[in-house]
Amino acid sequence: MDYADGDKDDTNELSDLSLDGSNVLTLSNPATGGNSVDLSGLLGTDSQDLSLSGDELSLTGDPTATPIDLSGYLDNTDNQDASEVDSDTPVDVDGDGNTEATVEDVIQDIAPIISKAARIFYPPSIAIDASSNGTGRTLNLYSQYVAQYGSPAVASAGAPAAIPTYGPTELYYYITYADPTVFDNMVIDANGVLTYDIIGQPADYNALINVVFVVK
Repeated sequence: MDYADGDKDDTNELSDLSLDGSNVLTLSNPATGGNSVDLSGLLGTDSQDLSLSGDELSLTGDPTATPIDLSGYLDNTDNQDASEVDSDTPVDVDGDGNTEATVEDVIQDIAPIISKAARIFYPPSIAIDASSNGTGRTLNLYSQYVAQYGSPAVASAGAPAAIPTYGPTELYYYITYADPTVFDNMVIDANGVLTYDIIGQPADYNALINVVFVVK
């Protein structure tokens, strides 16, 4: 009777469970060898069922069920930390020249990469009218982002119709550069609404403004 627990470590499995004519229960384990438990004082003469649930062995029938804790006989080491689980194929996750051999090593090396790079993205291109000067003009950067992501002009075969988007308060909004001869007094509120002044017209009809979104 094999009670394998499904992990990759076959040294902690209960490989055999047997009851001989003298009512001696023997448990075999590759790591601990054989262990025997004398059940003669617990068994009656009636038919009884023997069951194992976790580390607890139970006899059902007549007499009343008697549970026996087998944890002292079993080498149960299935609960493992990430540092104790080897990677199937150790790889250099972060490019530092060292391969990450355990799951914990991979987590520690990949977490900083994911937490930074994956949180930063550029919204789609947005046209701003700078043909005349003016103060207190507004542009909802978030609405522009949702409108273009929600209705892309073209999608690849099998792709969803809309690109997933974040909520307005799930993002931080930044202007990393704006042409200082064209834009002034730029302010962005928590919902992504940009307020700005136009103080001049671009000489080449192409004013530059770089917007960056960061996921909170």
